[in-house]
Amino acid sequence: MSRFLRAAVAAITVTVCLAATTSCGSAKPARPPQPPHSEPLTEADLRSLLPSGKTFRGYVARPDEQPATTRPTTGTADHPPERSKLFPDAPPACEALVDFELNHLLHRPAARVSSWISPQFSKHTDTDYTKFHSLSLASYPVEEAKTVMASLKEALPSCNQFKVYTLAFGDQDGEVAVGKWSAPKVGDDSVAYTWTVIGIPMDQTVPVTVVRTGGVIASYSGAVIDEIPQQQHKTLRDFISGTGG
Repeated sequence: MSRFLRAAVAAITVTVCLAATTSCGSAKPARPPQPPHSEPLTEADLRSLLPSGKTFRGYVARPDEQPATTRPTTGTADHPPERSKLFPDAPPACEALVDFELNHLLHRPAARVSSWISPQFSKHTDTDYTKFHSLSLASYPVEEAKTVMASLKEALPSCNQFKVYTLAFGDQDGEVAVGKWSAPKVGDDSVAYTWTVIGIPMDQTVPVTVVRTGGVIASYSGAVIDEIPQQQHKTLRDFISGTGG
C-alpha cells in the first residue's frame, strides 16, 4: 500500500471515530438516561443534591450531618416540640411565616437537610448573617409545596411586625420584624423577605430567599446572588426529571 493510500485510510478512520463515538476504543459511551424520581424526595435524595465544597463559585459549603427534622426545636412526628405561638393580636396569616422559619409543623416536610455556607477566602470567624450563610432543602408532595409558597406570599403584606412565644431562642417572647426583599425570577415559584428577631444577640436583619422546584423548597439565608438559586434549581430539576448526567 502506498504512503498516500495509507494516509487516506487513516484520515477516514479518524472521521468515522468522530462521527460515531461508540465505534472507537477511546470514545466514552453515552450515559444511559436516568429514570425520573418520585416526590416527595427522601432524605438520601436531598443529601445527594446539597452543595458541598466549592459547588457555588466563591463559596465553600459544609453539609450539616444532623437531619434538620431531628433537631430539638423541630422534634419528630412522634414527639413534636412545643410550637412557637403567635400573640393574640398578631395577624393570623403570620402563622405561615412562624411555621416555616421555626416550627415546620403545619406543613411538615418529608425530609429536610441543610448546608452551611461561607465565603471561600473569608478570614473572619464570626458569621455575618446578613450575607449568604446557609441553604436548606425540604421535600413535600408537590401540591403541599405549592401551598407553603402561597401561604408565605399571603402573609407578607400584613406581617410587618408581630410577637411570638418561642423556644427557638430560649424560653422567651420574641418580637419579629418582616420586610420586603426582591425574589429572583427562578424556579417554579419564588418569594423573598427579610426576617429580624428583635432583642436577641443575633438580631441582624436576615434576607430569606425561598425557591420551589417541584416538591422541593430551597431556603437561602442571607443575601444571595441570583445565579446560585438558578444553579441549585437546575440541579434539582435535572434530578427530579431524570435528565441529569
